[in-house]
Amino acid sequence: MNKDYLNLIFSGFLFSLFTFTLIEALTFSKLAQFFPLYISVAGVILTFVYFIAQVFTIYKQQKKEENQTILPLLQPLKYIGWVIGYLLLIFIGGLLLATVIFLFTFLIFESKMKLLSAGISVVFVLICVSLLSSALDIYWPTNLIGF
Repeated sequence: MNKDYLNLIFSGFLFSLFTFTLIEALTFSKLAQFFPLYISVAGVILTFVYFIAQVFTIYKQQKKEENQTILPLLQPLKYIGWVIGYLLLIFIGGLLLATVIFLFTFLIFESKMKLLSAGISVVFVLICVSLLSSALDIYWPTNLIGF
């Protein structure tokens, strides 16, 4: 399986994820719909356009069957797993706790950052999220733990 097909699989996953969030955002009250609905609509449109562009790219490259690099199927599945894991962490522990755990582990394992650099990055992201939450007066929904 070459890189283009793996990219197509991951783009399809992102399109499905944004479509699901768009459908869920429609069930929110009018005031709560604003941010998630428009982000989801933008995500659906952009990932759909990218998906179609990838299909055309693959179609054009099928005519040129030479020098295709074979990549393992697990590579895009690994990143899909990261996204699903982050969403599960948000559901279980809330946005801030999930962001700390996800970002720290992602930076350590995938980006190969040092502990100090990863810690500084996580603290910076938490400060930015907290400031934006306060400035925009965002109420984060409760989670399974109750935070």
